[in-house]
Amino acid sequence: MKSRPRGFTLLEVLVALSLLGLLMMLIASALVASNHTQELGERYSNRLNEVRSAQDFLRSAAQQAYPMVFLRDAQNLAEVFDGEAQQMRFVAPLPARLSGGLQLHAFSLVDNRHGSKDLQVAFFQFDAQGLHAWGDPQILLPNLDSWQLSYRGLDPRSQPTGWLPRWPWPERLPLAIRIELQASGPIPWAPLVVAIRLSTGLDEAQVSR
Repeated sequence: MKSRPRGFTLLEVLVALSLLGLLMMLIASALVASNHTQELGERYSNRLNEVRSAQDFLRSAAQQAYPMVFLRDAQNLAEVFDGEAQQMRFVAPLPARLSGGLQLHAFSLVDNRHGSKDLQVAFFQFDAQGLHAWGDPQILLPNLDSWQLSYRGLDPRSQPTGWLPRWPWPERLPLAIRIELQASGPIPWAPLVVAIRLSTGLDEAQVSR
């Protein structure tokens, strides 16, 4: 008499299903971890590109700051550079890809919908009627925790100053600008010090518009 083939017991089936479930859980966890790592890598790469672009634009614009009068006050005193702790304005050429030409650059922080700050730059053109906005303000770097500017140059006695939180002589350019900020995300921002090429420390009488 032939013996009947032996099948799987209920216990063996339950063990096999448990092992299969554990294997599927491990595979799913590995896929989730892989996707998370890829997402973090993409966010890191995108943030790095944002920081580099902002650094390059700030460095290029500040280096080329031009001693051109863009404002006169009630006493007819000229202003070629407006430098505060968290905003600055100066005239500089735009890159050729943005039409070129000398325009007033105005850098400032603006609130965003995420509860943090964005670094914004606005441009103003010169014409016979004075200044007028050129295009919409552009976000140079989003999601900042802080932004601090300081300036160094020559005082009225032509003596070098230390780093000042505000540039007190708007009729002339500082010699250098230091930009410090904390940006949200994994990319640290090292302090950026930019020397202004056309800065001479001259007074208004020696500055041509």
